[in-house]
Amino acid sequence: MLRQNLRYKILALLLAISLWLYVAITQQQAVETQAFTVPVELRNVGQKHVASVEPQRVRLFLRGRPGALESPAPAPAAYINLRNADPGQRTVEVSYIAPTETRLVRIEPPKVTVTVKLVTSRTMNIEARLVGAAPPGYLLGEPRITPTTVTVSGVRDAIARVSHVVVKVDANSARPDAPQTNPLRAVDENDDVVEGVELSRSEARVVIPVERTLSYETVPIVVRLQGNPAPGRRIAGVSVRPPVVTIAGDAERLRQVSYIRTAPLDIEGIDGDISRTARLTRPDGITTVSDSEVEVEIDVEPRE
Repeated sequence: MLRQNLRYKILALLLAISLWLYVAITQQQAVETQAFTVPVELRNVGQKHVASVEPQRVRLFLRGRPGALESPAPAPAAYINLRNADPGQRTVEVSYIAPTETRLVRIEPPKVTVTVKLVTSRTMNIEARLVGAAPPGYLLGEPRITPTTVTVSGVRDAIARVSHVVVKVDANSARPDAPQTNPLRAVDENDDVVEGVELSRSEARVVIPVERTLSYETVPIVVRLQGNPAPGRRIAGVSVRPPVVTIAGDAERLRQVSYIRTAPLDIEGIDGDISRTARLTRPDGITTVSDSEVEVEIDVEPRE
């Protein structure tokens, strides 16, 4: 009985081994095709060249076992070797790197257009552009820029569009002891920034000489009274020492000022002569050269 079953058991074992070998061999021999979209790398671009490619990405169709395609090593890549390439435009075939245990079926597209341009440079003067107006009473001199020049680098057509290299300066913040350090910009004739160029430095230091341009004028002082004296009393006279004050400011602003007033003096309920100190008020843009306070005498007499 045991010997009769042994023959069947051996046969079953052989069938299982055969089935396992069949599956293993089938898996090893199974292949499929998969597409990988990769960027086109530009390699060995010369130091004095810039290059661009169109289209920038291609599709690599690789064939291999599923395991090799799921975790490809090395990663699939497409590139163009530009060693010793001359300036100009040309159509070239795409080189590739395929992962281990795979092979390339095709590349879409197989060729790309590469443009190589020569990088040139040009030294230009830096110009200061004033933004805003100078503070009232100040005159701005010629800006002093450090450094005075900058090197502009880029392809020939981009360099040709650069008409000025400018640094903007806030005129209202100009002070002789406060230099401004601001960014540089390469601009065209319309003052628009030119793309595709590089500057040898990004900032410049600017000092603007400032000269104070104040005018002076002497005007009378007007006393401001607030309130009323005691019943049966009236103001007989008001005198101020000094009667005039010297003021300073922009000439045009001074022409608009004919007198300077004091701060209000409270005379509510007074019934006799008083002497007070009053502070002078100053209109916007005007400063007082002499004292900012005056002595005021007020004479009070019975009302008839």
